[in-house]
This record gives sequence, structure tokens and C-alpha cells, in this order.
Amino acid sequence: MSGVAEDLKTQHDSIDERLAEFVAGLDEGEVRAGTFRASARELRHHIHVEEAHLFPPLRAAGMIPPVLVMLREHGEIWGTLDTVDGLLADDRPDVTSLRRECDRLTAQLAAHNLKEEQILYPAADESLATEELDQVATSLVDGDLPEGWRAEMAPA
Repeated sequence: MSGVAEDLKTQHDSIDERLAEFVAGLDEGEVRAGTFRASARELRHHIHVEEAHLFPPLRAAGMIPPVLVMLREHGEIWGTLDTVDGLLADDRPDVTSLRRECDRLTAQLAAHNLKEEQILYPAADESLATEELDQVATSLVDGDLPEGWRAEMAPA
């Protein structure tokens, strides 16, 4: 894996760790909303970088079906994030519902990340130009999530 693929995988691991911290808090009867929000913010930014900078050149290289699958899954993940955000907006969030949605999110991410790491990231290493890889790398560390941006296939 290239540096960019490794950086994307490292970000997957970071997001997973923060989500696991949030779930551990739920198991202890504690709702650590800030921990979830940090994980969600990192995940939303990660999705933005992929959709804005990684997927377009992969589509141009002919990887249309795998990219469409990733876009659909991003939309599902985004919807789950929105659901958890909605639960956390309550003054007294329902821990059982939070746990259920976080279990759903964890399962979504496990399946999704595996496909990205085994299919899309190696394809990016093989088919993207150095400038395209540099754009992804730069966006991962320097970019912000544009105000109001949502995953392409996120529920309305």
C-alpha cells in the first residue's frame, strides 16, 4: 500500500477506536457525546475526501461499479451517523437505542472498510497519478468538511 492508502487505513483505525471508546462508555452507563462527535466528524471528513478526491479519478480509470457500491455504503453510514446525532440531541439519550445504532455503525464500517482496503486503495495505488494521490493526502490532513456537505447518497 502507498502512503495515501496507509493514511486512509490509519484513519479507519482512528475512527474505529473512537467509536469503540464511545461504546465502552455506553457499556459503563455513560454517554460520552464528545467522543462520538469527534469520531463522526473524522468519519464525515474521511468520506468527503474519498468522494471529492479519491473516487472521481477511480471512476475515470473505469472502477465505476466498486465506486458506486462505496457511494451507496457511504450514504447508509451517513444516515446512521445522523440517527446517532439525533439520539444525542435528546437531553436524556436512550442508551439502548444508542448502542443498537452504534452496533449497526460498527458493522457497516467493518464491511465497508474491508472492501476499501482490499479493492479501492490498491486500485488507487495502481491507477492514480502522483498528483491525484497527493491531492488525497493533502485533503486528509489540511482539508475541512465544507459547510453543509453530505455524502452523495446520504438520505435527505
